[in-house]
Amino acid sequence: MSLPRFDVLAIGELNPDLVLAGLQADQPRLGTEQEFGAYLLTLGSSTAIACVLMQRLGLATAMSAWVGDDDYGRFCRAALVANHVDVEWVRTHPALPTGLTVCLPYPADRLLLTCKGTMTLNPADGIDEGLLACARHVHVGSFFLQDQLRPQLARLFAMARALGLTTSLDTGWDPQEQWLSDDLRETLAHTSILFPNELEFEHLAGTGEVEAGMARLLDCGVGAVVLKRGADGAVHGDRAGLRRHAGFRAKAVDTTGAGDSFNAGYLAAMLHGAAANERLAFGNACGALTVAAIGGTGGVSDADAVRAFLAARAEA
Repeated sequence: MSLPRFDVLAIGELNPDLVLAGLQADQPRLGTEQEFGAYLLTLGSSTAIACVLMQRLGLATAMSAWVGDDDYGRFCRAALVANHVDVEWVRTHPALPTGLTVCLPYPADRLLLTCKGTMTLNPADGIDEGLLACARHVHVGSFFLQDQLRPQLARLFAMARALGLTTSLDTGWDPQEQWLSDDLRETLAHTSILFPNELEFEHLAGTGEVEAGMARLLDCGVGAVVLKRGADGAVHGDRAGLRRHAGFRAKAVDTTGAGDSFNAGYLAAMLHGAAANERLAFGNACGALTVAAIGGTGGVSDADAVRAFLAARAEA
């Protein structure tokens, strides 16, 4: 049997983020004009941010996605190439525009405004056992934004698991607020790791109580639930019980992509053979580095930077 060509196949949405940084107001207010200090066009999308950061953290990654035949699509493709991500399965649609997310990071929390564009297409079209056999792991983000991928993802994850791959899913926020829909339940039955944040966890599990919520999601067939709690760290739950990491305090400049950065750190540590506690620490370090910079990929340069961060915090 030939060895895998890459460690992670990331399947999902590919779009830029327009980040409006330094907002002076505390929250959005209709009918007003608000000032912000700077703006940045950077690689966005949950799946793509995690894919790029996993590549920087020492994993060989490939991305399957759609973009439009436009400047935003070319920008995204170039960003992947610059980070050495395999783009053989990034396709260009001749008519639909590339999606775009406008990120408004307010002091208390962020607001995301998304135009789907090519996100509505199925990035898994054409993915078969031969391609899956080239990878060790499959990662998908933004489940609820991907209209055509959703009904196909359970089958895809089942195929991956049958080939011996692990799978991970970050659902993101559900704009329709339906949450534990039939297609998601079917997908969770073949999901090795689920990555919700606190709000998503509460909606998916039907409770904010950690132990009860973990039990409900594990009953759906998930191998492990990794609850991301921002500055309060993370909790890993599986059939063996709960493990917690307190996280790291950081001065937040922009929280865009912090959860995706955590995902990348956790998965990089996992695929390098680390135990659950080490995965949580590595993921939390990646998240802390990310919030200290503008844009989802601006804070994590490589694995050495993350290890240096961890070493400095251990000595403090």
